[in-house]
Amino acid sequence: MTVRTFWTIFIKILGIWLVLDSITIITQFLPVLPFFGSNSVDNIFVLAIVIGLLILTMGIYMFILRLFVFKTSWLINKLHLDKGFEDEKLDFNVQLSTVLTVATIVIGGLIFVDGLPQLCRQIFVFFQQKNLFRENPTSAWIIFYFAKTIIGYLLMTNSKYVVKLIEQQTEKQSEKYE
Repeated sequence: MTVRTFWTIFIKILGIWLVLDSITIITQFLPVLPFFGSNSVDNIFVLAIVIGLLILTMGIYMFILRLFVFKTSWLINKLHLDKGFEDEKLDFNVQLSTVLTVATIVIGGLIFVDGLPQLCRQIFVFFQQKNLFRENPTSAWIIFYFAKTIIGYLLMTNSKYVVKLIEQQTEKQSEKYE
């Protein structure tokens, strides 16, 4: 694999990941829209600002998509990412189990990093609603994000067992087709 090919793959994956992550950001604008039912001047002004921010956000993410996914060569040339390497080719002599271990740790880390702040937020909202309304607020989101955080943590710390399970399943599948 050449250095340029590596950077092309990396930038395209990064661009797709950022754009997919933008879906959660853009959907946060939607719950605000029903609050603008009246036709007062203040509501129309705030609605225009919200819609303007939504369009600006979508424009930025479309720019990132176009730049990172469709104009990757131009970005590599402008940032000189393929310069300064002694060898033109990158040789990766890595075993499949090592790649699977790293991938499992990274995926577990992403799940953990995504779940922990949401868990803390939902616990805070739970106690805030409990103190404010003196009722028993729902705790489904707390359970969901707690499970997500635990799964991420377990994937990070027990990656060897997950890789062993994947390799066993792969061996069973290959024996089945022989």
